[in-house]
Amino acid sequence: MVTMQILLLTVVLILPSVESLFFRNPQYSVTLDQLLGKWYITHWVGNLPIPAKKKYTSLPPFIFVKNVIGKLEFRMNISKPIGCVQFKIYMDEDKYHSNIFYIWPKFSIVFIFIGGTDFAIAAHVGRFNAEVEKMTMLMGRSMALRPTVLLDFEDFVESLILNKTDIINPGYDDSCELSRQT
Repeated sequence: MVTMQILLLTVVLILPSVESLFFRNPQYSVTLDQLLGKWYITHWVGNLPIPAKKKYTSLPPFIFVKNVIGKLEFRMNISKPIGCVQFKIYMDEDKYHSNIFYIWPKFSIVFIFIGGTDFAIAAHVGRFNAEVEKMTMLMGRSMALRPTVLLDFEDFVESLILNKTDIINPGYDDSCELSRQT
């Protein structure tokens, strides 16, 4: 009986610390084809040197498409004084990990689906000169979030040793709506 009580006490004391290491929602690996389509940046945080005014700017949706050479391509229309300008960059898939993509040889982005394929976390951790740069975003197929997905994102932010109080909800900019055909 005493042994059972000690075991139960041990489980009760250890469970909260173990639980915080895992997402509340199941996480899934990502493949190129699953990323295709329209996405919204619902929240983001990072330690990159971005002017405060720019940090809180509303962001347009973006799309992932497979370009003519079969690479994943990020496309976003950005509002500029001259009008809407399309920004696009292709991403090379890592040979060994389907959820890691490279923009440049040493600039990797890791994607993880959480709670299905409607929400994902994208993260970059790298070195620029002597500084460690970190940036992560929560992206969704819509702007409507499930509360547990946001809690998972906050936990992920803290695992990167970033402050969850610095998370920015940028809002939505539809001034340069991007269609699937672009």
